Amino acid sequence: MSTTPLNDDEYAALDALQDVAWLEGFLTAIVVTPVTPAQAAWLPAALKDPQAEALALRHHHYMQTWMAKDPGSFEPIYECGGNWTAVQWAAGFRAAMALDPVAWDSLRSAHPEWLAAFADDVAEDTAYDAIPSAVISIHAHWHPPKGAKVGRNDPCPCGSGKKYKKCCGA
Repeated sequence: MSTTPLNDDEYAALDALQDVAWLEGFLTAIVVTPVTPAQAAWLPAALKDPQAEALALRHHHYMQTWMAKDPGSFEPIYECGGNWTAVQWAAGFRAAMALDPVAWDSLRSAHPEWLAAFADDVAEDTAYDAIPSAVISIHAHWHPPKGAKVGRNDPCPCGSGKKYKKCCGA
């Protein structure tokens, strides 16, 4: 699967099938979640039109590559212009969060300020400004940079709320 970003024509084709901002919000949440669900679990929830599958999967692979290589440079698609909004993007992110409420609940209690950008009633300007840093913070919380050492008694980066030694470090 290609990890190159979609070009303008491909984004237009995808947007004709479903809202690209919503889809990218959804895919971003799938990429930054502590344990990525199986594609069979999230793909049907992501697609509004089955014809969008190939482009959606390619965008997902691109998002995975981007967040693995340079998560600090994250910028959502609504910043690129078009008719996309941060509120639509946040709605997609929330939809993906609903696939694993337990993981997200642990983050919600630990860092509610990060998730405020994705609230149902968030204003466009608030979401627009807050989403990029929230995504970067969430990603860093659950996916510490390679070489970052997690102590045995530190909270597990997966967001379970358990100590690392009793969770992923076991």
